[in-house]
Amino acid sequence: MYDYDDEEKNREHYGETSPPAYNMASIPNDLPLFLSYGGADALSDMNDVQLLLDSLKDGEGDKVVKQYRADYAHADYVMSANAKQDVYDPLIAFFRLQ
Repeated sequence: MYDYDDEEKNREHYGETSPPAYNMASIPNDLPLFLSYGGADALSDMNDVQLLLDSLKDGEGDKVVKQYRADYAHADYVMSANAKQDVYDPLIAFFRLQ
């Protein structure tokens, strides 16, 4: 969860001095997930993405689909001229299979 970098603000929001960790193991294995991430994204740390992917590795069959776009940064998902073809067409195809 978000770390306010202030123990009092964290305590105000979470009841403790540091933010609690999300329990990724609580995500059901049969939940369909389409995870798209970019290699040029300064706001999404690749180590965190890998931790997430590792925690989802037990997903059933085609329920977890990963899409890596080496050239995509954070805003490219909404601002890229090619986002429809690069991201949204595959996303819609994924949902149609579910």
